[in-house]
Amino acid sequence: MTIETTENNEETQPVTRLETGIPFEATVVSVIIRDFVHLTERLSPENLLDLMGSYYERIGLQVSQQQGEITSISNHSMIVVFSWIEGAEHHARRAMRFALAIAIIARQTYFWIRQTFPELGFDKFGVGIGIHTGELIVAEFGIAPHMQRVASGHAVTIASLLSIKSKGLGWNIVCSEHAFNVSGKGVKISQRGTVGAVWLNEPIDVVEIAVVRNYPDESAAHPAMPQLSDEASMDRTFPLLKSVKPFLANPSARPFIPGYQFLHPIGKGGMSSVFLVKRLRDNESLALKFFNGSVSEDSEFLCRFVDEYGLLEQITHNNVIRIYDQGVTDDALFIVLEYMAGGNLQQRINSRPLNLDMAWGVLCDMTQALMEIHRHGIVHRDIKPENIMFRSDGGAVLGDFGVAKQLHDPHRFPNPELVVGTPHFISPEQAVGETVGEQTDIYSLGAVFYNMLTGMKPYSGDNLEAIIDQHLHAPVPTLPEDYQHFQPLLNRMMAKDPADRHLAHTLWEDIEMLENQYDPPPDELILIQKASNEKNP
Repeated sequence: MTIETTENNEETQPVTRLETGIPFEATVVSVIIRDFVHLTERLSPENLLDLMGSYYERIGLQVSQQQGEITSISNHSMIVVFSWIEGAEHHARRAMRFALAIAIIARQTYFWIRQTFPELGFDKFGVGIGIHTGELIVAEFGIAPHMQRVASGHAVTIASLLSIKSKGLGWNIVCSEHAFNVSGKGVKISQRGTVGAVWLNEPIDVVEIAVVRNYPDESAAHPAMPQLSDEASMDRTFPLLKSVKPFLANPSARPFIPGYQFLHPIGKGGMSSVFLVKRLRDNESLALKFFNGSVSEDSEFLCRFVDEYGLLEQITHNNVIRIYDQGVTDDALFIVLEYMAGGNLQQRINSRPLNLDMAWGVLCDMTQALMEIHRHGIVHRDIKPENIMFRSDGGAVLGDFGVAKQLHDPHRFPNPELVVGTPHFISPEQAVGETVGEQTDIYSLGAVFYNMLTGMKPYSGDNLEAIIDQHLHAPVPTLPEDYQHFQPLLNRMMAKDPADRHLAHTLWEDIEMLENQYDPPPDELILIQKASNEKNP
């Protein structure tokens, strides 16, 4: 990989690019659209162009977010290469995150086709994804200026084979055992198998990728930090910006921000880094987040940054994270956030139920937060335990508005929405790419409420598709016997049809009504019931 430089108003900015002519190790992702011929037979050229334009635009966002490079593309297939980048996750992990995002995009596309063209009876749209890590080489072919960069090598051949074999296995994502082994901790697989071909000396051991969790890094030493989530961190506001500098622990890689003293790194995402800083005028500890991208290459996303955080600055609600500053240096975009000394909800649950007093308090706090942001016309779109944080006094705060959006006219599809959220807390309409609204946040909050009371995710499965299918079709999960009086509330929060769910203010009304029905209140009543059960088994 080389670092090239481009001149920009006397400023030199490095741009990562795969080096040609020199073998290197990388992870290759091959993506094919299955049964593509059915699309070409049944859709008009204009409709096919619109559909595939949106499909590849969404994929392009994911390639940029995970810092890959497309080296081959056709109407039904593509090759994407992920190489080593300083300060970023291992290329195999970034490739797996990309693959999972593509699986969601394919499912959204399938539902849109069925809903938009019901008369076609179209029931086939899926992708096969192959992942392999190995040596390859990049070369440029053609005559200038019409040059094509192409990746070649055994790694490309194996990834392509795995994508083709995915249909026979019945998997969406087929990953070589080697790529899985080098990807690090936190990658969950659902199945194992082998893939062969007549030209292979021996079969290839493969796994089906289900989940890629955040990688444990230096942030583990600072558990009371505002957690970053690669699935939906604020850096998703800039999916098309090229990588500039890894603003990590190296002091020389940090731009100078007047008024702040850097203390230590507390987190990083695919395209951003977060530091604990001290504000010099009052010595207050804050979180300063950089976007590792050029401020001049994509003015549209710069405007989105200014507009989004300018709006959030107007929100001063006690249950919404506070944004103190934002700006642009010669090197980077940055925002200054409230530092959450109490960690996040995911750290407190850790696969164990919370006590009811805490769970009920978080539900109340988050409902208040949603009432406020919805009043401003903002939908969060990524309510999950990692994004619910705590101040030192124990108050719950809704954070990470990186994928939040204002409500808008929903009648345009395809729309290159970012793939956001985690499958365990995503709403049905998000899972199939439909319009989001206030009720989207309510569904996800209901899933979090269930998680708090039980220590379990509302739906589980061996792979991404199985989890999404349950969000779409399975009954609302049943609460334990001690919490059955909350079941009607949960049923409405997690209704499949958004029209059947609460709005934030009606959820608050039901919460108050539920509290008023009991004397003592629900949390104290449960404690009394449990104590009674223990005395009288």
